[in-house]
Amino acid sequence: MKTQINHPAHSNVVALRNAGFSLVEVVLAVGIMALGVVTILGLLPHGMEMSRKTANEQAETRIVDQLIGEVQAADWTTMSGIVSAASSNVILKYFDDQGLELGAGNGNLDNLVYLARVRLVDQNEIGRGARLPSNSNLTNPFLRRVQVEVAVTQDQQFNFDQPPPAIPVKRFTQLIAKTRK
Repeated sequence: MKTQINHPAHSNVVALRNAGFSLVEVVLAVGIMALGVVTILGLLPHGMEMSRKTANEQAETRIVDQLIGEVQAADWTTMSGIVSAASSNVILKYFDDQGLELGAGNGNLDNLVYLARVRLVDQNEIGRGARLPSNSNLTNPFLRRVQVEVAVTQDQQFNFDQPPPAIPVKRFTQLIAKTRK
């Protein structure tokens, strides 16, 4: 009877022959990877659009918070010139892409991205106060309804009353209460 002796050289040749990947395995791996990459690339534009919208929302929120805070801290009778009581006297504020105010007086409006207007919803509220949010005609002399309008535009002469269809204007209305004497 013949006995088979395992030679180390023979087992190395068999191990080398079984090592590595077959062509079918490589093609399957590349196909799965390509499917994943195409899916991720397809989601990229949607993610970029959502990122842009989120940045705009954050900047607009920062602008509204700042302007409402200024109005709340202003002198109650005159509103310190922040809010326009007359519709002909328009008060505009200029902001950069982060929602930080730009000085209109120094002429540095190169970074203008957002334009905001602050006004009273009803000009008669300076004398009588705001109408209470109910069905009655009761007014509270310690309340005023302030509207902040924000547009994403670089046009310093932007018309908030008749905006072009391509530039939406977001309007935020806030009740301001007299908190100090």
